Amino acid sequence: MSNIMTPTPEQRAKWVRRAIFAGVIGTTIEWYDFVLFGTASALVFNTLFFPKFDPLMGTAAALTTTAIGYFFRPLGGFVFGALGDRIGRKNVLAATLVLMGVSTALIGMLPTYAQAGIWAPILMLLLRILQGIGAGAEFGGAQVMVSEHASKKRQGLLTSLPGAGLALGIMLGTSFYSLLDFMPKDDFMAYGWRLPFLASVIGIGVGLFIRMRVMESPEYAAVTRAKAKPKSPIREVFASYPRNWFVAMFACFAENATTNLVKTFVLAYAATFLHLDKSIGLNGLFIAALVSLFTYPFFGWLGDRLGISRVYIGSAVAVALFIFPMFWMIDTKVVPVVLTAIVIIYAIAVRGMSATQGAYLANLFPTHIRFTGLASAREVGSAISGGIGPVVATLLLAATNSYWPVALYMISQAAITIVAVWIGPSKRKPLEDAAVEQAGASSAQVAHLQ
Repeated sequence: MSNIMTPTPEQRAKWVRRAIFAGVIGTTIEWYDFVLFGTASALVFNTLFFPKFDPLMGTAAALTTTAIGYFFRPLGGFVFGALGDRIGRKNVLAATLVLMGVSTALIGMLPTYAQAGIWAPILMLLLRILQGIGAGAEFGGAQVMVSEHASKKRQGLLTSLPGAGLALGIMLGTSFYSLLDFMPKDDFMAYGWRLPFLASVIGIGVGLFIRMRVMESPEYAAVTRAKAKPKSPIREVFASYPRNWFVAMFACFAENATTNLVKTFVLAYAATFLHLDKSIGLNGLFIAALVSLFTYPFFGWLGDRLGISRVYIGSAVAVALFIFPMFWMIDTKVVPVVLTAIVIIYAIAVRGMSATQGAYLANLFPTHIRFTGLASAREVGSAISGGIGPVVATLLLAATNSYWPVALYMISQAAITIVAVWIGPSKRKPLEDAAVEQAGASSAQVAHLQ
């Protein structure tokens, strides 16, 4: 056997570190790109690209563009997920990184409605779609890569670490916009908002350098050696694991809905409805992301100790219980109270799901179709809950002039997740890759790779 087939403990540790680092970098770039678009949708695009609407409806129109991008994420999950199972995780994750980064940079070059008329929102929509397709396999792919490199005893902790990239991406995006807040408003609206988008090209080069040094996991190498790659990963997912796929999709509802509502709707609610300075919401999101750097690994570690499913369900319950208090705190308009509310919901309540999601979803699918199953289920759930959530919340607020329907909507998303994880399978067998066995891999070979 070659070293790739039978890695030493030192090699295995090095591969794990590289996989984690690559996951963190890629996720950082992904969420930097997406927080830019979400923030700009709430604060800039509503007037520059939809100038004929009143502020609240302009925000709804801009957030609808954000939602459309989410609806194309499942396409990326299916297409790139299937390619990841067919040709390897590493090359696919490099391709998605380039697609996201280039699309984001081009958004920074778009003409406004005043310059190009209806073509301005159309071009923005097209680039948002490409951004969404690329992102559709990014975080899910990072979760797959790390989960396959990690030991099962530390899977919760190690698969939580790419989530640090989510926090770093949000910190970079919000801090960039916070710095631009010092610009004169006319300069900011004229060209300042473009700078964070253009800066994303830096991340492409850094991310590619790191991603191309990552080794394929021993689990995936076993599938490759055994010639057990499926001809149609999508067909096999739904033929053999339909229940697991739907469990995975519904399990993502609460986490996606909550994080995306906080990143977009809550910022717009505070700035447009309560007339608070937009920097308050951005600062709250930055602090929450900073705290998340510590809560991600904590909840991942806790999942290894108490059980992934238990921590996941507990986090969904925490979200449901804190939704109304969050709005009560924000409505006080007292800055420290508003900041505390954002930190509690975003860095603590929802973070137990974010930290354990990779381990939970990876355990629902065998290696030869894991990328397809995980990425597609996650992104369909993301589109349904996270994509339309900010739009639904904004329209509910506009129709009722109250946060109550929004809070009930968020609680409903948490309830769906609680039921899904409660009835879903919670553990993966030590050797469930039947396709590998059927293709002739010996148990001794596979044992070396576990």
